[in-house]
Amino acid sequence: MIALKNLEIKLKEFHLKNLNLEIKKGEYYILLGPSGAGKTVILETIAGLHQPTKGKIFIGNKEVSLLPPEARQIGFVPQDLSLFPHLTVRDNILFGVKIKRIPSSEYHFLLKELIEVLQLGPRLTAFPTTLSGGEKQRVALARALITRPKVLLLDEPLSALDPPIRRQLQKMLKEIHSHFQVTILQVTHDQEEAFILGDIISILMDGEIVQTGKKNRVYFFPKNKKIALFTGMENIFTAEKWELNEKEKLVILSYQGIVFKAYYDRALPEPPFSFGFRGEEVMIIKDELPIPEGIKEENCFSVVLNKIIEKGATHTLELKETTCGIPIVAEVPNYIYRKLKYQIGQQLNVFIRKKNICVMGT
Repeated sequence: MIALKNLEIKLKEFHLKNLNLEIKKGEYYILLGPSGAGKTVILETIAGLHQPTKGKIFIGNKEVSLLPPEARQIGFVPQDLSLFPHLTVRDNILFGVKIKRIPSSEYHFLLKELIEVLQLGPRLTAFPTTLSGGEKQRVALARALITRPKVLLLDEPLSALDPPIRRQLQKMLKEIHSHFQVTILQVTHDQEEAFILGDIISILMDGEIVQTGKKNRVYFFPKNKKIALFTGMENIFTAEKWELNEKEKLVILSYQGIVFKAYYDRALPEPPFSFGFRGEEVMIIKDELPIPEGIKEENCFSVVLNKIIEKGATHTLELKETTCGIPIVAEVPNYIYRKLKYQIGQQLNVFIRKKNICVMGT
């Protein structure tokens, strides 16, 4: 549905190069990267607001690199929304179809659907200055969808919203995607938002797309240490020694005298290796309890609890391995935290499954 082929964009301080993407029809695709990485520039270039230095842009099977925005069959919701303050909600929604002189018979039923799905019925005669942030966002979405675009481009659509409204809009975006079967490309710097909404995620860093894959693969198995840090992996180490057990598909990694074992089901990066695991993959058992049989062959360490941080839905436990003092961070759901009543200074055992340790480039 969308393809970028060897795209290069030079615009002011931005130099984006070797951009290759393929977004299939019906996918919810996320372009994730830190602020200032050039995500918006890519979106605006796809929309036709900038010309690439080289490379090609395809929408459907048609190259659109040199076409004006109105000929690209896209719906674009910019970060500032660009609602017209002198028009009502209804007239803002219908602006595109009126400019294109599309007869009402072609959009009448779609308009009713959009108003219902986006819950805009009571606000159709209101003006943008009287709308909340979430309502403005919904109007902008309706305006983008009313022209039946092949692709919907969303530029940080939730970044300016308070958490409760953001969660509501996340659900609504998923409903829009499902209900209207529209292909969506959204850019964001928010890792949690990317994971909630996206089917496929591409990471943009240092002017290039550095990793693309299904969201679970990108989230739990980043290609290198820099991506792991950006996506919020809490436990990252640089291997001082390593060896391969090809028969069992294991990498044995040593850090400060502590040995970790990790499965690998793909080609390993070039050494030296970093490795890591997310805090939610750390299993904790009280020191006085027996170790379950199925756990004994996993990575097992004795630790002491140094610090507890409340984070709303979870608690972060900062632990220290008792032999060499390496730090390990665990994320614990509240119901487990309340049940087990952890205390500072408590001796515990932690386990990380071999399949949950990511071996990555440095």
